[in-house]
Amino acid sequence: MAQKLKLKFDTEYFPLTKGSYTFTPQNKETINETEAGTLIRDIKRLGVPHISVSSTVNDTWFQKLYNYYTSGSEITVYHLSPATLAEASFSGFIQNLIYNAITDNGTNVYWDVSFEVTAY
Repeated sequence: MAQKLKLKFDTEYFPLTKGSYTFTPQNKETINETEAGTLIRDIKRLGVPHISVSSTVNDTWFQKLYNYYTSGSEITVYHLSPATLAEASFSGFIQNLIYNAITDNGTNVYWDVSFEVTAY
């Protein structure tokens, strides 16, 4: 049975009527090289939440996303946890925003957007 996808930024639900998101836990790591040339890989954090989103949004939502992206503001993202199928949250930032205006019917502009949200 398909689960209803929900993605909430701060207090508002993001419109996923014509879109989707992918949840991927990632490891945050650093790689350093010693004086002898040996590579040392340190995993700093395991399972850091990372969400890739693609959707079609109206001008109001595009402006919100663009403002979060350009200002680097922290957002709280609520999503459906794949492990528990319950609502989970994390604080993060928007990166890799790609957008394209697709419709202008004189009164409304719609945008195809894709972006990623990564936890701090």
